[in-house]
Amino acid sequence: MTATPATTVFPRVGGHRAFDLVDTVHWRLDEARRIDTLASFDDVVEWCVQMGVDAGGPAELHDLARKEPATAAREHAAVIALREAVHDAVFASSTAAVELIAREHVDALGRSDLRRDDTAVTWTWRVPDDLSGPRAAIALLAHDLLVSDLHAARRCGDDACGWVYLDTSPRHNRVWCTAAGCGNRNRVARHQARKKS
Repeated sequence: MTATPATTVFPRVGGHRAFDLVDTVHWRLDEARRIDTLASFDDVVEWCVQMGVDAGGPAELHDLARKEPATAAREHAAVIALREAVHDAVFASSTAAVELIAREHVDALGRSDLRRDDTAVTWTWRVPDDLSGPRAAIALLAHDLLVSDLHAARRCGDDACGWVYLDTSPRHNRVWCTAAGCGNRNRVARHQARKKS
């Protein structure tokens, strides 16, 4: 059976896949407009595919999710908790969030195998080929982000957006998640406000 076709194109503005995961919530800071694009386990699988995260075969994961819906629902909830923990660990300095990521990381390592890649030059972690694979892969990403240099971690300057990213601009003065999206919308709003006044 083939994988469910992707219906959402997930944003890639975070500069790290763990931040791209956080950015699956649109309008995070505005409850009235908030949209969670990871509405199901299948969405998590599609996010992994689009981001190039090796979390197991997508067709097999979709099939397993249909056969074991309760397990898929638990894994989906665990991924959402990890996503929110990444946000809260970086932007709220939450100890509970850091502890959750640490527990998930240790659990992921315990269920994964170190394998040589095809070139036999490096070793990489291979996550389980079951419904916990995406969670394990995401836990590895979350840990990787947390132990990296987070001086460049930023949140979009828009009042409602809430997307996050690593500011790698030459002057480290990036304000918006995207210049064409929030940047342009805020420039237009400021221009209109000036015209009215």
